[in-house]
Amino acid sequence: MKKVSFITIHVGANFGSVLQTIATSETLKKLGYDPVCVNYIPPRVTNKRFWSLGNVSLGKKILRFFWKLYTLPERLINLRKYQGYLAKYVPLSAPIYPEDNYALKCPQADVYMTGSDQVWNMKHNEGNDTHYFFDGIVGKKISFASSVGYTDLIGGGKEALKKYLADYSSLSVREDSAVELLASLGLKAEQLLDPVFMLSDTEWKEYTKTKRKVKEPYLLVYAPYNTVDKSLIFRHARKIAEGEGLKVVTFSWTYFKDKDADYSIRFAGPGDFLNLMMNAEFVITNSFHGTAFSINLKKRFWVFLPSGFTTRITSVLTRFGLTDRLLENEAPVDWDYKQPVDIARIEEVLSEERAKSVDYLTRAIG
Repeated sequence: MKKVSFITIHVGANFGSVLQTIATSETLKKLGYDPVCVNYIPPRVTNKRFWSLGNVSLGKKILRFFWKLYTLPERLINLRKYQGYLAKYVPLSAPIYPEDNYALKCPQADVYMTGSDQVWNMKHNEGNDTHYFFDGIVGKKISFASSVGYTDLIGGGKEALKKYLADYSSLSVREDSAVELLASLGLKAEQLLDPVFMLSDTEWKEYTKTKRKVKEPYLLVYAPYNTVDKSLIFRHARKIAEGEGLKVVTFSWTYFKDKDADYSIRFAGPGDFLNLMMNAEFVITNSFHGTAFSINLKKRFWVFLPSGFTTRITSVLTRFGLTDRLLENEAPVDWDYKQPVDIARIEEVLSEERAKSVDYLTRAIG
């Protein structure tokens, strides 16, 4: 049985990051491989960064210190929920921190795989984090539905990609724009869907065995970040909710509820996310993984683009022929929010894409 060490963005209070890590691990297991997730803790989520007070005046440092003390319980609760859930389903290596000897601590394997999510997004990763390229590791390297996140690379970004990806024997990326970007660098890559699509709706149910979080029929709003106009999103949510007699439900990662929602599920973990997605009558989101799960679970949904890294959303909507679910501004007066999704088309694309991913992984790992 071949061992595969894979690295991805798996740390932090983010539903999509944790669930795509689980999907990657489960996909490799189903294909007969022995996966282990490289438990790399990037600088932006370390305790050192959390406690950093910055180069500011003493007064501001004191204020920041007390604010961090105040938010520390929230951080610890979310860390326990997300990392505890992940560790339950994914084999993790010992933690690897930025200051560690990466080549020494990275678990040895037959194949080193850069997984999905925004592993090559130099804005998100605060620069070119070479851990996500297995820099210094000697061995067979491949990628699986990896994401660059954007196309206007500057400051040597293209040169860095070309340099580090030259060591890879097989490349696959998540967005059509990334295929074109790598082609411009003389690198051939296949486009594959995010790993969360590799598990069916029935399989995902196994990861949430709790009762319904909200008993009443509801519309779920998942707009976690990069929200251009939050009021725009909730105006559309309210229109649907009032027309269908639904409650508006959202998430909160703090002690406080969202004032625009009827219910906020506070300190929600990945299992809670799945529970709420599966039982929602409608979903409105500006998140890539909110979009991906809406499609995979065949929900009636609508999408607003976030303020950045939009290519991953437009790419997946295009692949499923669902660009009509995208709302960029205020919907027209005669907006037909009841417009159904084409479930037969979704099933057809899912079947094709899952087969493509299996074929790719089988060839790439060997």
